[in-house]
Amino acid sequence: MRKDVQRHPNAMTLATVDDASRPSARVILIKHLSRSEGYATFYSHYESRKAKELDTNVNAAGVIHWDKLGKQIRFEGYVARSPKQESDAYFATRPTESQLNAWVSEQSHPLTDLSILERRRRDKIQELGLVAERFDSATISECGQVPRPKFWGGYRFWFSAIETWQEGKDRYHERLRYERDLKQDETSSYVTGPWTWQRLQP
Repeated sequence: MRKDVQRHPNAMTLATVDDASRPSARVILIKHLSRSEGYATFYSHYESRKAKELDTNVNAAGVIHWDKLGKQIRFEGYVARSPKQESDAYFATRPTESQLNAWVSEQSHPLTDLSILERRRRDKIQELGLVAERFDSATISECGQVPRPKFWGGYRFWFSAIETWQEGKDRYHERLRYERDLKQDETSSYVTGPWTWQRLQP
């Protein structure tokens, strides 16, 4: 890979808060960006720390930083679980090894030894009927598809505010902030209002 190419341009730092208002942040990968409706989709274990925090408080903030380009984008808004069919469709595209790892890893929970995950993985292979003398991707693909676990799936991060930052000469950076209203509907999606914008001082 070229040194001037960012490995994960879709990487975003996502910040959430728990029920005691304590913040936490981690990097997630945006897998889909809806430009027309204004949300980003990412995937996670529904029992992870961020999932539990989002169950308590749907407010979130995110930031993408492209250092080589001198650009940054900040996001604010609300997070809701994606429709089940959307999570099913994405899970089916993942490599089989990643599908199995979603089944065996209790994300964010303590682990005393990595061998525990390997044992769970072997047990899951047998449970799904993916038994073979030599286990590899080709063998699995011949045996069938790994179903999505109910405790794993997608989230839609709906943007109520977006702020762009462009590095400028002598630290005269260009900052533009866009805002809109969001109203939650019955399907855990949001009805969006029109965007307004203003220029901010660097």
